[in-house]
Amino acid sequence: MRTRRSHQKSRLGCSNCKKRRVKCDEGRPACVNCTQRHDTCVYVAASPFILSTGRSRRSETASRTPPQVANSSNSNNSPQPSTPDLTHYAPSATATTGIAPLNLDHLALELQWVMHTHKLCARNEESRRVWQISALQEALHAPFLMHGILAMSALHFVHLRQDGRQAEWLDLAISHKSEALALFHDQLQHIDESNAKAMMSFAGIAVVFSFASALHCSDTDDGPSVNALIDLLILTRGVQAIISHASDFLRKSNFAPIFDISDDGTVLPNDFGEALDRLDKLNAQYSRDSPAHNKEMYESSINGLRSLGRFAFTEPGSLTFVGGWAIRSSQYYLDELRNLEPLALVILAHFCVLLHHVRHNWCIGPWGRIVLGEIVQTLHADWQCHITWPIVQVLR
Repeated sequence: MRTRRSHQKSRLGCSNCKKRRVKCDEGRPACVNCTQRHDTCVYVAASPFILSTGRSRRSETASRTPPQVANSSNSNNSPQPSTPDLTHYAPSATATTGIAPLNLDHLALELQWVMHTHKLCARNEESRRVWQISALQEALHAPFLMHGILAMSALHFVHLRQDGRQAEWLDLAISHKSEALALFHDQLQHIDESNAKAMMSFAGIAVVFSFASALHCSDTDDGPSVNALIDLLILTRGVQAIISHASDFLRKSNFAPIFDISDDGTVLPNDFGEALDRLDKLNAQYSRDSPAHNKEMYESSINGLRSLGRFAFTEPGSLTFVGGWAIRSSQYYLDELRNLEPLALVILAHFCVLLHHVRHNWCIGPWGRIVLGEIVQTLHADWQCHITWPIVQVLR
């Protein structure tokens, strides 16, 4: 009978080869046997960390001989320095199998956020650091925010990259957004100091995502429109409701720069200032003609364009003016917009000029032009004269 050839024992072989009693070539990170069998190759270390000096097996054998033999055999040779070799580092079985595979797409998206995407939410260097670093730190213990950041960066990749993966990045963005919203809604009724920063950060990201994602909808009914913009303004105003639960805490925290919108002395272009003055006069006239008209509520929206419109000219890469204007506008005005009241639409037409000014921002694109075109189609002829300036600025 043919006898079975015994395998050459391998002290440093992988656990699978030892178990199967076959010779292991000790290849790293996986030996040939495990690679061919599609097994997880695990090297069980004799100690937590092995620092090998790169000696051959023969030298290892020599090191196990009695000292006097080794000394006599090498008595004529001067000692040679050896360079430490880490290639034989053998992690424990737990360390090898307990680490999840790296998700390189997620790492790329986080890097994209740190390098570029965060700037959409910032308006100056102080607030930029909050969105770049502090928000990401909050996301480490707020999964809904991390999903939101990954969704926003993935959408940015859809715009930036020409690598044939646009559809894949878009699917990833939508998946992360859906997961983020589910987790976010679970905490809406439990806002306190422990999650206020993350909640506010995600609310801001959700607004920007909504603007950008509308540009990638296959169905035109889900793209930019008057109703879609009204929905976004109402969504943005919801940020204020979230902030109000922990306003004092947030304003005294490292997120305080986000709330600082002090006037930096920037002067609005003359024609924009004159257009807003005409809106003030129209609002006053409409109040005289219609006693039921709430002049003050409309006035706050016009003043919001005046105080926040400067960001569209000084920081066109930021969407600060969008969120700020929605928050400063009253719920009354947004309800009037929903009802397509003429004066409310005229004011919105002037807001479209700001959107058009930042059209090179990848999140905005044609929003201003599309919405203004719809307003032109909606307003009665008697009101068309009040949107002449926006039409000239955007449509001609």
